[in-house]
Amino acid sequence: MKPTDPKDNPWRAAALTSAIGIDLVVCLLAGYWFGEWLSQTLGGQLWLLGGFLLGLVTGIISIYFMIKRYGGL
Repeated sequence: MKPTDPKDNPWRAAALTSAIGIDLVVCLLAGYWFGEWLSQTLGGQLWLLGGFLLGLVTGIISIYFMIKRYGGL
């Protein structure tokens, strides 16, 4: 019997996909809440947008490293 490659496991792919979605949502919410806090503290709506964009960039970078490590890039 030929040994199977662990990267061919469908459960591993499902877990990676779920982790990507959860990671992106958590980063976006954290950035939103941070921007909301800055907006209330310093005033202005621009902080909210900046926090949201910071969360988006952080999520994308985190997903890249997650795929690089577990997805085989």
